[in-house]
Amino acid sequence: MKLSLPQKCGAIRFLLFNKRKILHRCLLFIMLSGISAMVSAQKISGRVVSGDTSLANVTVALKGSKVSTQTDGNGMFTIAAPANGTLVFTSIGFQLTEMPVNNRSNLTINLVGAIQQMNEVVVVGYGTQKKATLTGAVSTVKGSEVLKSPAMNVSNSLGGRLPGLVTVTPSGEPGADGSILRIRGVNTLGNNNPLIVVDGIPGRSLDRIDPSTIESITVLKDASAAIYGAQAANGVILITTKRGRISKPTITASFNQGYGRPTVLPEMADAATYATMVNEINEYAGRTAKYSADDIRKYTDGSDPWTHPNTNWFDEVLQPWAGLNYTNVSVNGGSENVRYFVSLSSRTQQGFYYNSGTKYNQYDFRSNLDANVNKNITLSFDVSGRLEDRNFPTRSAGSIFRMVMRGKPNETAYWPNGLPGPDIEYGDNPVVVSTKATGYDHDKRYVLNSNGKIHIKIPFITGLSLTGNVALDKSFNFRKLWQTPWFLYSWDGVARDAGGTPVLKRSQKGFSSPALSQSSQDNQNILLNGLLDYETKIGANHNVKFLIGAEKITGKGENFNAYRRNFISPILDQMFAGAQDQFLSNGGSAYTQARLNYFGRVNYNFKEKYLAEFVWR
Repeated sequence: MKLSLPQKCGAIRFLLFNKRKILHRCLLFIMLSGISAMVSAQKISGRVVSGDTSLANVTVALKGSKVSTQTDGNGMFTIAAPANGTLVFTSIGFQLTEMPVNNRSNLTINLVGAIQQMNEVVVVGYGTQKKATLTGAVSTVKGSEVLKSPAMNVSNSLGGRLPGLVTVTPSGEPGADGSILRIRGVNTLGNNNPLIVVDGIPGRSLDRIDPSTIESITVLKDASAAIYGAQAANGVILITTKRGRISKPTITASFNQGYGRPTVLPEMADAATYATMVNEINEYAGRTAKYSADDIRKYTDGSDPWTHPNTNWFDEVLQPWAGLNYTNVSVNGGSENVRYFVSLSSRTQQGFYYNSGTKYNQYDFRSNLDANVNKNITLSFDVSGRLEDRNFPTRSAGSIFRMVMRGKPNETAYWPNGLPGPDIEYGDNPVVVSTKATGYDHDKRYVLNSNGKIHIKIPFITGLSLTGNVALDKSFNFRKLWQTPWFLYSWDGVARDAGGTPVLKRSQKGFSSPALSQSSQDNQNILLNGLLDYETKIGANHNVKFLIGAEKITGKGENFNAYRRNFISPILDQMFAGAQDQFLSNGGSAYTQARLNYFGRVNYNFKEKYLAEFVWR
């Protein structure tokens, strides 16, 4: 318990009265020490500068206490502190500084810039730049920060981490949970997605990249993205993957087991409340009540679930939790001549439905190798591959949730004997169409990304280098939609067997016979580019950096699809078993595309204070 000064004096008088001299002296010493500390605290004023510039919004705190203040627009501050105290000054972009008071009442503090931060290298289009000499709007987040979020999709982990980037996740369905990304809002009437560039290669996937392999993610906004031309109308997101370092082999293994649940579910009325509301509506309209007091009682107490069910459709269809897990093993190391980074990972995500027909699996491999041929030539070879395995019911998530929302609480999801109840409409009972009872929608994608790179320093011209890249991106997509009839059970409310149990009528829904749709896609992109870099210093204060490059991208692809129905059995899901009649169809198409670009960038700075940059493409 903390005593105020009057309380301390009262305690001392009480002790004097009781002649407890030893305790009296101890408490008197404590009281006098407190008074001494209060007397020594004084008002201290000062100014915070960096060179000749006054610094505003610098935090000034008394070390070891919660007392703090901030500098005003002129860098001035006032704070109460004891004569032997220490003040701590902190501000973004400057080194933390401590200054003892030493009985002074007026201070001038000169903060030093955080040199390490300003010298930090930031990834930009076709190269890197020091943070101190950036002229464009660039924001960066480290891969270690992204990895802290256990989201299955990397795009779901970026919200709030990068200024200027807005993320909206319209769906949490496994395998279809990518976020919509917007850099400083909507800029065009068409596609507003930013350009994704992975290790210098445009057009690769942000959603499905393995988070354990990410070194950094950089967002280029406005003019900083201009070097990518028209493709960068909505900004650019650069992803840099990890590379080997000089060390003994380091093995890292991680496993993450998580459980997800819907963020918000609407709270629906129960059967008794619903019946009461329907009666009120009829009363307002001048009609007779639809449900009697006995009906409402039975809905409430559940005494007759055959005639008076009380169904919470969300509870019947959705599990409270769904599992997801992520496993990664990586090896990093190398010598001065050869460095390597190798990673293997897998991830699994379950759907929220009971007996779910939804599941997503992904398996990733990445190998990044760097080798020094000699002191002037460096070779790199990167290869990554992944398998994306998606499983869905034959009804879409939107259709399933629509039925859940439209289901009335006095309708039956499952009869008391465990058989599924009738459909809500269109043959859909969501407890059935969310499972594999209606067939399956299986989507498998194989993706291979590779990149070979050579970097040559021109030995007889200091600062001049040549870089060449050859990248091959290949993907295959196979989709198989197998739709089979399903069966629901209805009761007319009258028919019962000899034992009094209601007799249910079995009815077939969906297609009258199984139907199969299959499609395949084969896509390929090849990139070739060459970059010429030159960096020099003129005199003591002038720094010039020059980049010129050319890039060629060619792409092609083709797809094929086929359809048959009237299969002889729902067990045989192969195309040959379908009927060769008017329901048979097939088709296909192909495309080819090409892009040739010339681009460049010139950077100039004077003493790293006055900056200029010119970019073209």
